[in-house]
Amino acid sequence: WFFKNKKLSAKQLADDPPCVSGVGVSDYLNDPTVRSQLHVPDKIETWSLCSAIDYSMLPIGSQWIWEGLKNEYRMLKYSGDTDAVVPTKGTVRWINTMNRTILADWRPYFVDDYLGGSVIEYDGLTLGTIHGAGHMTPIDRPSQTYHLIFNWLFRRPI
Repeated sequence: WFFKNKKLSAKQLADDPPCVSGVGVSDYLNDPTVRSQLHVPDKIETWSLCSAIDYSMLPIGSQWIWEGLKNEYRMLKYSGDTDAVVPTKGTVRWINTMNRTILADWRPYFVDDYLGGSVIEYDGLTLGTIHGAGHMTPIDRPSQTYHLIFNWLFRRPI
């Protein structure tokens, strides 16, 4: 979307990409009451799905966070199994470099008698896939994403 439209104005770049609707999220996150409850200072500009974010990329990415929080928190990482932006294969590769102990090896899970995805449990980290979903799993497969996240949150079998 961006690279095909290099002549877009700053206003157009601030709009949502054509394949995504972020109006509800934008309305919610920019609501004055919500901003206040989230302790967002007034000097911070309103939220936009396509806001330019100034960050530095590191070769290790966010892996250091996952390593640093080991034994501090239960963690869930999930990925759509057709995600071309952050492929599951790459996620599995960096998780394996941390040498975590596998508590329960890969197994499928089902939602309404259909394959929802797969899950593997490490010491303190659960990795789940959402079958048939890309980068935006809640949009692609809402039921499967809900099933994975909320069963994990409430410590129910996935």
